[in-house]
Amino acid sequence: MHLPTELIQEILSHIPSDDEETLRSCSLVAKSWLDPCRRYLFESVFIETNTYQSWLDNISPTNTKLLRHVRRLEYVAGGNKPWFPPCGDDLRYYLPSFYRLQHLKFCLVDIEPTIPDHTNLSFAFQHTLLSLSFIQISITWDGFVTLLGHFPNLNTLEISRVKLETGTRSTPHLPRALRGRLFIRCTGLWDPEPFIDRLTGLKLEYEELVIIGDHHQRLIAAVEGSLKRLLILRFYGTLSHHIYHFAAYASDSTSQRSPLLISRVAQNFAS
Repeated sequence: MHLPTELIQEILSHIPSDDEETLRSCSLVAKSWLDPCRRYLFESVFIETNTYQSWLDNISPTNTKLLRHVRRLEYVAGGNKPWFPPCGDDLRYYLPSFYRLQHLKFCLVDIEPTIPDHTNLSFAFQHTLLSLSFIQISITWDGFVTLLGHFPNLNTLEISRVKLETGTRSTPHLPRALRGRLFIRCTGLWDPEPFIDRLTGLKLEYEELVIIGDHHQRLIAAVEGSLKRLLILRFYGTLSHHIYHFAAYASDSTSQRSPLLISRVAQNFAS
C-alpha cells in the first residue's frame, strides 16, 4: 500500500527526534519512507575528532540526497585541528552539499587567515544560514568580518572565547548592519576586551542582546538605538547560588524604551 508523502511525514513527526533507532527502522519500511526518514535523521549533524574519519569514510561529499537535509551542523575540532587545512581540506568539500544549512557552530577550531579566499567557493548555504556560533576559536579579525558579511540573512550570532590572531589584510567592508540576536559569553577564562573593542566599531543593530558576565556597557551602548530586549546573567558564588539580572526594554506608545530591571536569586540550583 502506497501512502502519500504528507501522511508519512505526519507519522514521522510523532517520533522523538533523538529516537534514531526507530527512524532507521522506519526508513526500511518502503522506498517511499527513506527520504522522509532521512529528513529527520540528518537534520542535525555533530562532527568531532572521534567521528570525523567515520564521517569521511561513510558519506560522500557529493551525496546531496543526504546532506540536503542538514539544517544544523556543529563541528568540534578538539583544539588542534584547523578548519583550513589539514582537517578542513576534507570537510570543505562537503560544504557545497549543505545548501540548506541554517545553523553552523564552530568549536575548538583554528580558522586559518586565508578563509576570505574560500567563502565564495565553499559556502553554498550563503543565503540560508540564519545563525553562526564561535565557541573557543582563533581567527583573524579580517576573517571574522568576512564571514559575517558573507551571510546576508544571518540573524543570530553567538560568541565565546574568541582569540583574535594577527592578520595581514585590511579589514573588509561589512555590507550591512548586523541585526537580530547577539549572544556573548564574557567569562573569566577569556578577556573579551580586544574583541569587544572591534565589535562595537561595526554596524550593530541587534534587537536582542544576551550577555553572560561583565564587559557589557559598551556593547549595550553600541546597540542602544535598536535594542528591544536585553538579558544579562552574572554568576556569583557556587553553581547552586546564582543571581540573575534581567533587563528588558519595553516600547511604549511613543516608541521610547524604558528599562525594567528584575533581580532574582535562584537557590539550590542543583535541586
